[in-house]
Amino acid sequence: MIGLAPPSYDPGAPTTATTLPVAATATVRAYVRDLLRRHRKAFALLVGVNAAAVIASMVAPYLLGSVVDDLAAGARDLHLERTVALFAVALLVQAVFVRLVRLRGAVLGEEMLADLREDFLVRAVGLPPGVLERAGTGDLLSRITTDVDRLANAMREAVPQLAVGVVWAGLLLGGLVMTAPPLVLAPLLAAPLLVVGCRWYFRRAPSAYRSEAAGYAAVAAALAETVDAGRTVEAHRLGARRVALSDRRVGQWVGWERYTLFLRSVLFPVVDLTHVVVLCVVLLLGGTFVLRGWMDVGQLTTGALLAQMLVEPIGIVLRWYDELQVAQVSLARLVGVRDVEPEAGDGTVRPEGRTVRADGVRFGYREGVDVLHEVTLTVAPGTRLALVGPSGA
Repeated sequence: MIGLAPPSYDPGAPTTATTLPVAATATVRAYVRDLLRRHRKAFALLVGVNAAAVIASMVAPYLLGSVVDDLAAGARDLHLERTVALFAVALLVQAVFVRLVRLRGAVLGEEMLADLREDFLVRAVGLPPGVLERAGTGDLLSRITTDVDRLANAMREAVPQLAVGVVWAGLLLGGLVMTAPPLVLAPLLAAPLLVVGCRWYFRRAPSAYRSEAAGYAAVAAALAETVDAGRTVEAHRLGARRVALSDRRVGQWVGWERYTLFLRSVLFPVVDLTHVVVLCVVLLLGGTFVLRGWMDVGQLTTGALLAQMLVEPIGIVLRWYDELQVAQVSLARLVGVRDVEPEAGDGTVRPEGRTVRADGVRFGYREGVDVLHEVTLTVAPGTRLALVGPSGA
């Protein structure tokens, strides 16, 4: 069943979250800009190769439009051999450049993903131990596994495909303006419907995906902690309590999954309806203009084909931008470690001797919740001492 409203419990809310911080939008954007600057040459090459592929794909509508013009004019020699040869060359060029687009996109995605992994690991190992221990095993595991996997898909597919879609749509619109300027009214008339639907969706999607990711992290934490402490759970007969906790967290996570499904079930029909409106308006306007002599049949044919081709890049942009919403949440969770300030320590304290002694020490990972009470301990030189935190570190 699809959730028509967001669940009442939000595991990603500041009042309920007990995990590592999630980066603010400004921090994520700054990191993305830095990442693109590092790979600006590869990104520019991807855009250039994609532009060449799109230009090659626009040859066929123009060739067909010229053939229709010749037929309407009553020409006897249509030069079909030349048209077929040009079409074959354009198709070959398009195939070559599309392959290069996929290749360069995959390479760019892998390079950016490698930088992201290195940045996360370098920053994570420098975090204060108390921060990592408070986060627990589940949050650490979900960020380094699930979030990285989601980002891997975004880096390999979403980012290159989004660049492809934007360039493709821009060039097709330019071709439509040059070929049949009146038909540009079609996407303009359909734009308000798409804008309203996208605004409704993107106003709700980021926070929903953030809560869904936090819910998954809570599920992973419950399962990992139960497995790691399996003997303790059995010894203290906590099995039923841990199962109930896992069931409750799974239910909360599934509730947010259903809500995000509802959001997508509204967006995608709006996108499909926009495509239908564009094609209908092109045919109605174009037919009217042809009947009144304001446009020839060849222009209508070329414009209609370009408008139909425009459906694909717009769909690509919206579909992969939706994937980027999920990836943006994962990126914010990975980049969030940058918001943790390193422990400065007390520079005035100097060690004296080699013996370590603690008198009446209290310690807790969270403020106000002590796990050690009045501990007195003497560690002589040469003694081996293991300190184990809640995450097992």
